[in-house]
Amino acid sequence: MNIFNITEVVRYVRKNINCPHCDKRYNLQNINVLAATKNECLIELKCKYCKKTMLTDIVSTPKGEQTQQEVPLINQLPTDKITDNDVLDVRNFLTDFDGNFKSLFKSQKQL
Repeated sequence: MNIFNITEVVRYVRKNINCPHCDKRYNLQNINVLAATKNECLIELKCKYCKKTMLTDIVSTPKGEQTQQEVPLINQLPTDKITDNDVLDVRNFLTDFDGNFKSLFKSQKQL
């Protein structure tokens, strides 16, 4: 995405996306573009009211080219919250993980 596209995305987020926790609008100061490629950008949204943070990945597609598998970003709320146990499970997994995804997924197929 070029700077014009990113600016448009930020404007769109400010106008159309509310915090899923408290339903307040995001301020410009609380919208951070973390990364951008040709067709997408990763945005961090920090709510100044409830202090929750959300990450969103916005993909740019020409109008009318949305596939059936894609779901519009607007009005999507997380269904399950991440628990303390979820965080501990990931931490425990990463303690012994050597970074080899091929062997990880290979062993999963054998189960």
